[in-house]
Amino acid sequence: MKTPLTLLRHALRRFRRNEDGLASAEMILVLPLYLFCILGTFTFWDAFDVANRSQKASYAVSDLITRKQDNVTEVYVQGMFNTMQYMMGPSLPTRTRITSVFYSQARARYEVLWSRSSVPTIPRLTTETLPTIQSHLPVMYDGDALIVVETTVEFRPILGAVDMIINDIDTGPMRNVVVTRPRFLPKICMQGVACG
Repeated sequence: MKTPLTLLRHALRRFRRNEDGLASAEMILVLPLYLFCILGTFTFWDAFDVANRSQKASYAVSDLITRKQDNVTEVYVQGMFNTMQYMMGPSLPTRTRITSVFYSQARARYEVLWSRSSVPTIPRLTTETLPTIQSHLPVMYDGDALIVVETTVEFRPILGAVDMIINDIDTGPMRNVVVTRPRFLPKICMQGVACG
């Protein structure tokens, strides 16, 4: 007669050797990690895609302005704001500020010729507020001019739950500052604005 302890030992051995349902158990353990990796890949791809598109759109807007062969108008600048938004798409709100800057050696400072922004929440730059972006400006000679295009794209990941777990993607505004020299004119002026 077998003792209960012996019966228990035999039952545990049979259970240890039995492999029925092992694949299902492994799938239940691995599936959440597998799904998290796939969804995380999509989230990172989306973030890099938005960053890449916003940078290219900023450069395109800057390039269009610097290729002008006469003064820009308010309508033209508004068209550049619309172009930026069109390139980013309706699901990514953009804010853009375009500024024409030149360097005055007599005053030993950068000065703003004109500045326009696509939304009232971004104030236009003035010569007094220009130091906020001065770290982006190169060393210039007397009278040299630049166009500065600042863009901010509001980014929210497709899968916010993955972002909360990873906590690595910087959600919120993606900011670009593009500085370009005028191609055909010494400086880009705006109609109706003094261009000293």
